[in-house]
Amino acid sequence: MRHRGGRGFRGWWLASTILLLVAEKPSHGYELAERLAEFGIEIPGIGHMGNIYRVLADLEESGLLSTEWDTTVSPPRKIYRITPQGKLYLKEILRSLEDMKRRIETLEERIKRVLQEE
Repeated sequence: MRHRGGRGFRGWWLASTILLLVAEKPSHGYELAERLAEFGIEIPGIGHMGNIYRVLADLEESGLLSTEWDTTVSPPRKIYRITPQGKLYLKEILRSLEDMKRRIETLEERIKRVLQEE
């Protein structure tokens, strides 16, 4: 499965984080932009919202998110919800993160060892 959210690790990280946030609480785009700050991802203003909406569209197109319109507010908002397929993909993300964590710990230990030899 290709990395979602664009090219490379940053795109995968953004898509993974958005998917998690929607799994925690169905949300609209601007709310997600605010909540991304919890992970150190800052969206500096409205002009940069395009990145989030591209990721959301990709996740929806891939069947990981579904949408519905909240017409109780003006203007209406598109609310994103995780699908069962999206939850399965979260499990894949978790396995990838666990593997990445092991690799980072190995790298960290070896760096420390080299630095102690100096």
